[in-house]
Amino acid sequence: MSTDLQTKPSVTMADSDEEYDKDLVLADFLKQSAENEKNELKTLLPYKIGNAGIGANRKIYNDNLNRPTIPTDPQFKGALEHVTKYTMEQSRRFLAMVEVWKRTEELITNILPRYPGPIDDLMVDTVTGHYGLYQITQKLNDSLTASAFHKSLGQSIGRMRIEIGSTIFAPDGSSYLTPLQQLLPGDTIAVMEVAFVDGMACATKFCIFKRTVIENQTIHIASNRKPVVFGSGQVGIVAGEDPNILIPGTTYRADIFHPVEWHGHPDSYRNPCLPMTQPVVLKYDLSKKENGFHMNRNFRHTPDVLEYLVALGSSAITARGKWILEIYITRGAGETAITYTMNNKKTVNCISSIPMTAKPLGNFNFENLKDPQKRWVVQIMQRVPPILPLGFFEKMEDGTNGKRIIKALYGGLVIGVDGEDQERPGFLRRGEIEAVPIPECVQVTPRSMAYPIALDAPQSTYIYRLVRGSHPITVGNFPILSGKTTTVAIAALEAAKARPGTQHLVFAPDEMGAQSLVSRMESIQSSVRMKTVRLIDPDDWRALPPNKRTPLDFPVLLEEFVQEVVDGKHNTTEFIFEMAKKYNEGTDDIFWLCNYFTHVRPQIIISTFQTIFSNVTIFQFLDKVETIQLDNADQIPQIDLVQTCIQFPSARYGLIGDAVKDRPSFHGMSVPQANLAIGWLIKKSVSQKMFPIVTSNNIYGGSINPKILELIGNLYYKDRHLENKQAIGPNPLSHSQFPVKILDHQFQGKPEAAKQAIQLDLLVKLVKKLAPIPMNQIGVLCFFYRQVGILHKAFENSGVTYGQPEAFRGIQKEVLIILGEFSSLKDTGLSMNLTTFILTRGRRMVYILGSAQDMANMKSGVKWRTLMQVVTENGGVIDAEHECAPSEYSSRIDDLDIGELEVIPDSDVEEWITVTVD
Repeated sequence: MSTDLQTKPSVTMADSDEEYDKDLVLADFLKQSAENEKNELKTLLPYKIGNAGIGANRKIYNDNLNRPTIPTDPQFKGALEHVTKYTMEQSRRFLAMVEVWKRTEELITNILPRYPGPIDDLMVDTVTGHYGLYQITQKLNDSLTASAFHKSLGQSIGRMRIEIGSTIFAPDGSSYLTPLQQLLPGDTIAVMEVAFVDGMACATKFCIFKRTVIENQTIHIASNRKPVVFGSGQVGIVAGEDPNILIPGTTYRADIFHPVEWHGHPDSYRNPCLPMTQPVVLKYDLSKKENGFHMNRNFRHTPDVLEYLVALGSSAITARGKWILEIYITRGAGETAITYTMNNKKTVNCISSIPMTAKPLGNFNFENLKDPQKRWVVQIMQRVPPILPLGFFEKMEDGTNGKRIIKALYGGLVIGVDGEDQERPGFLRRGEIEAVPIPECVQVTPRSMAYPIALDAPQSTYIYRLVRGSHPITVGNFPILSGKTTTVAIAALEAAKARPGTQHLVFAPDEMGAQSLVSRMESIQSSVRMKTVRLIDPDDWRALPPNKRTPLDFPVLLEEFVQEVVDGKHNTTEFIFEMAKKYNEGTDDIFWLCNYFTHVRPQIIISTFQTIFSNVTIFQFLDKVETIQLDNADQIPQIDLVQTCIQFPSARYGLIGDAVKDRPSFHGMSVPQANLAIGWLIKKSVSQKMFPIVTSNNIYGGSINPKILELIGNLYYKDRHLENKQAIGPNPLSHSQFPVKILDHQFQGKPEAAKQAIQLDLLVKLVKKLAPIPMNQIGVLCFFYRQVGILHKAFENSGVTYGQPEAFRGIQKEVLIILGEFSSLKDTGLSMNLTTFILTRGRRMVYILGSAQDMANMKSGVKWRTLMQVVTENGGVIDAEHECAPSEYSSRIDDLDIGELEVIPDSDVEEWITVTVD
């Protein structure tokens, strides 16, 4: 089913202007219709059910569908064609009739039968006459709500009610009471008559279009009980059934109704209040659960199983783009996640807006929302990769690196250290795995290189294998602070130097990772610089704040290239030269992308998987890709690697990450979906011994207190001896102190206002007590945005850095204070990634202010209980009021004042905002 038709109406009013006087015919049409309506108008509310036989009395209820029509009405077939070819003139005629109906006061009671068969018998292919096109968007107990498809109708009658007293027409013109329970969300209807009850528009007569139903489809139930359609990644809803009977993680066979999904048309814009439709599960066979094959262990490997698992994971990743919260950048305020959108648009002083609820992400400045223009929201497009269809693996050429890697990922192969393959029947059980020798690479002796850092043996080994070897893949298992990104950057530079003219891709998990990688590469490049670009979509780049942009960003380099074309530094055609002279940022993006890669030919391309794979144009220029690296591969979905291996089967691959780190968590995925879509690229590579491994136990803690690093090692790397390769400088705090302190304070039984006031008072006292430490070397980290406003009142313009973890990216302070609300983290806990991050933001001392009992009760409390045990053994669990008592230094910074404390309720985690729409 096509969802993006680009055709224009084949017939419009303009096609037949010679045949009649349009205005005169329309006037006669309205006059005659008004006379008919005066005698025939019926209301939704009064109705009677006929008790005569259906067949004997069919003609009694036959409503006259042959209403006066303009002779050149276009004839369409099917719901999609009617929607995409609906003209502005048709909407004007329908709205003119609406004005007639508004003035009609007489109400006549209908006497209609119920249709005894299924609603499928009443569905039509073609509608003529005056009508408006609407889609069922909401089901209530005793009525339905339908929303207009087109902006021209939506501005006047955006929504209509449908009740049991409404009349539904059959293909032969007979009419019946509307079988409300058989209509589904997404149904397309042609409304042919409207009444107004208490000011609300009600569809009194309508037709329903035939549905597009695909039978016997596979659906997988996500953790949010949303069915995901296998092979397409579309997210469905369950029609007429309690969705709770669907068990997350199970797979069924089902019939799927695909509603019209229309994104608008140049001549008839889509109503912005119309929600995007989704497949509707009509029926499913509970007896056909497809069990097994869901987990990534203990199954037999076959090509069919491999393709099934890949397709299931690929569908889940695509579905994520459907159910993930819509992310917006709010100009000057911060980022928010839209959690709910009201289906009503308001227009005041020619400004249209849609109310919605939003949850701010990271540091959010509510003051900057006071924009008089109210045009402060920019949507970040959610990109999803193309679906991997069944049959892809068979089409791949045998023996290529990409096919070998995919086969190994799904249990059919082991790629040895020497590059030799060993067949495997599937994933091995624990006992069998232990008997297999670890595929550890022999480490090479570090050699001197023209970089401002000295590489260690694991880094040198990874780089050597990627640059000099012929191995299909090498996996680096590196702990935190081990120089992973530096290793990736040098490997890309060395590979580009070794083979001029070749291309080398580096994928980061997100744009922040790409920015970090560019910064690292810029800091280590020698006098011989390689052509490098951070490929980022121009729209995404324009939405970034200046501090998240880099000199190697594609839009920056593109402007330089255009200027060089104007200056005659490139051998281009006259047409390109003229285009360059009138270049305007944000226009002709594809044209300039093609010309940049044609004439500049960068060797190193840094990007994210979503950016590369959502722009098919770029692939024609990536024709000499020799190496591909995944930086922080533990945070990159397994399906991304599969897609990359299919697109670039001959490249050599390098994965570098930490097998101990938690994998990214994608909202809504079931456990099987997460296992197959996200997987554990590094952890599984090590535990299943499927790829050659380079292991590093070296960390470069810099000035971080060694005892903090030792604590992290005890928490997460107890089976490995981590060695800190960098010494720390003098500690202005006492060397006898353990560098982590838990300032325990209990808040049981206290109201929210008192709790916040006490906690803030303790925090300010602690900061004052740390007076020997410069204020700009103190950081206060919180976990929730509702705490940021409180910190702002206390520390604005004080020099103290404060905010959520995002505010400390790339920042370390001498002392970090963690303002914990651990009771709010009981169900989610703190991941290993976040825990190690916050512990390493304080170089010399980390204070944790909160309830020790709440820390131990967190979901991930096993590690935090261990942390508390270690801190307790070192005398680091202290009563908060005692520790925060004023000291002799406190008077030096008495200007710190908490001011008036505005209490933000703990349960109030969302804010109402209004979004301007065009």
